Amino acid sequence: MGAISSVDGFIFTLMIKCFYFSLLVVAFACDARPAPHVESTVKALATALKDNYIYEDKAEQMSDHLLQRLGEGKFDGEMTDEQLANLLHEEVRSVVGDKHLRIRLGSRGRSTSNRREVPSYPNGFGKARMLADQVGYLEITGFHNPISAFRADLTKQMTLLSGAKAVILDLRNNGGGSPEAVQLISSYFFDRSKPVHLNTLYFRNSDSSTDFYTLQEIEGPDLQSKPLLILTSDYTFSAAEEFTYNMQSLKRATIVGETTGGGAHPVNRYTISEAIVAIIPVGRAINPITKTNWEGVGIKPDVEVDEESALDKAIELLSGS
Repeated sequence: MGAISSVDGFIFTLMIKCFYFSLLVVAFACDARPAPHVESTVKALATALKDNYIYEDKAEQMSDHLLQRLGEGKFDGEMTDEQLANLLHEEVRSVVGDKHLRIRLGSRGRSTSNRREVPSYPNGFGKARMLADQVGYLEITGFHNPISAFRADLTKQMTLLSGAKAVILDLRNNGGGSPEAVQLISSYFFDRSKPVHLNTLYFRNSDSSTDFYTLQEIEGPDLQSKPLLILTSDYTFSAAEEFTYNMQSLKRATIVGETTGGGAHPVNRYTISEAIVAIIPVGRAINPITKTNWEGVGIKPDVEVDEESALDKAIELLSGS
């Protein structure tokens, strides 16, 4: 057999190099594909949003966006559960700026885009106290579910406010909670013989609405004649906004502080994978007076000042009344 020519040797070497390069390309392509659990998580979230988010058109947009990004390789490669949750959160919020919509690790507590140090009070109530000139003051950091302990504490706090000439409720550190708690606390500030329509919640999947009226049978003092001022910040959110919006719409309170966070959608929690959950808005508030809500825009106070000055401004307003 004759010797291999230099040209043949070059071609042979080139073929070998091309072969190994092809193997590298294939290996890289395989590594770049999304891991099976990542792909299934993205598809599960797309389905959960499509089936449950309050606005069907936006639900379709988010679902389509996630599947498109999956096909484009946005979720390719290795990533931790936390990285995946953060990426999913960013992607859906890029389509819909709903602050109630959150994708996170299942073990993680409530998070907001506006984190702060919030006082930790049993049942969400600070201790009611009297300021100068018989002005009653109470900070509420959360509208907790109105179980018996909450109700007992609320009755105690409202009783301490009963001797005040006016009441200031401080919601600057309140990130939300239960609409039933909003209903209960509101009831202290209206005539109990005449139920007042506070709010309606509409839910997409059941195509049903729940109306919330002030309650007639509650324990504790009647504060309907007390002037009421509510302090707000840009952290004030969700149920705290509902309370504020209801009172402002009914002209029952003067709002002092900053424009609130802008979240008017009740949510459900959905398990997307073993590690990841989605907090998906499934309903919307409908105020009986304005026929709308504060979603995305927040509540503009009657007297606008920075949150640090809100209490002093409220006291000033009362001293001039």
